[in-house]
Amino acid sequence: MISDETAYRRYLDGEPKAADLLVEKYGDPLMLYINGYLKDMYEAEDLMIEAFSLIFAKERPITGKGAFQAYLYKTARNLALRHRKMCGLRILRFE
Repeated sequence: MISDETAYRRYLDGEPKAADLLVEKYGDPLMLYINGYLKDMYEAEDLMIEAFSLIFAKERPITGKGAFQAYLYKTARNLALRHRKMCGLRILRFE
């Protein structure tokens, strides 16, 4: 099994199937993570797709064990928070 970072690098180097590995691994868990912010699975699915699209389009150098996952989830969180703000949903704060 190759690392996430290696799969991402292979995708950037022109191997489209490498992206499929990452989407298969993180697609559903990421959608559930986003749904935790939105409470709407349809919107969560859209934002999950958008998060992957942003990462694959930006072609940033992502290196280090766990870096891809961290970057993906940070991107998804930012998208979810922006979506909530645009839709006028109250952001819960835990103190």
